[in-house]
Amino acid sequence: MFERILIPLDGSPRAELILGQVAKILRRKDSEILLLRVLDSPKESRRERIEAQEYIHLLAGRLALQGVRAQGCIAEGPAAPTILEQAAREEATMIAMTTHGRTGISRWLVGSVAEKIVRGSPVPVLLLRSFRPTPLGDLQATTAQELSFRKILVPTDGSPEAETVLAPAVELAQLFDSRVMVLHAEPPMMIPGYTGEMGFLPSLPPTPSEKDPVTEPAAEALCRLGLPSCRRTVAGDAAGAILDQAHSEGVDLIAMATHGRSGFSRWILGSVAERVLRHADTPLLLVRAQRESEPVAEELEQLEGASRPT
Repeated sequence: MFERILIPLDGSPRAELILGQVAKILRRKDSEILLLRVLDSPKESRRERIEAQEYIHLLAGRLALQGVRAQGCIAEGPAAPTILEQAAREEATMIAMTTHGRTGISRWLVGSVAEKIVRGSPVPVLLLRSFRPTPLGDLQATTAQELSFRKILVPTDGSPEAETVLAPAVELAQLFDSRVMVLHAEPPMMIPGYTGEMGFLPSLPPTPSEKDPVTEPAAEALCRLGLPSCRRTVAGDAAGAILDQAHSEGVDLIAMATHGRSGFSRWILGSVAERVLRHADTPLLLVRAQRESEPVAEELEQLEGASRPT
């Protein structure tokens, strides 16, 4: 996943924050970074194109001085399709970007560029928040402080599609020595034929976390790889449970597939993944689910083999 990382930039200091935030990933010896400056349209003046070229190569040079293998390029066109085209052309293995750019909350707003990238990208997308909520309920800009993903939340519904995220999540967990929580949101089960006080229908408690067959395969895979992990099963809707657990557990990263149990209608962007994308305060690693489980198993086997001592 880290071999060729595409980082789209719009020329704003806010978008550049990602370079400091994911510095540990960029410094990996086997990582190659492609900085992409997207110009909105061919109508940009020659001077603007020259300035964009100078800007992107200056950034690449600055990263090279820090031991990062980086190169820069510029491209013209609508932001989202241009980014996806460049990712395909450059054979990127991951796209990393901030959720907002040049003009704050309106430029690369979730629901626009970032959301289109997640929908269209066949490779994992790492999204970092440009703003974070304050105790007063408003927003403040994040800083370039290097992030450490020590707690990773991996939601699953037990489907092969949902487990698509496991291999990329494992790579991040190995890099950051992370603890991984595998989460299953179980629909509440009402006790039939019984009405409690005030007319409320009482529900059965969720499956005990350590006995839940839904989280067992992912937990076992993490155990084989020597990664510390835990299992959590809660009652409730998937998006709400993911957001609640991320907040209460102080999660540093949510890693999830964009589709789940019933194929391309259960977790399709516009449902669970979209709610998490729009409301989570934490960084997100979003992976478009594969229809077949075999490639996922193969990736995990490769990671397991690489983690064994020689």
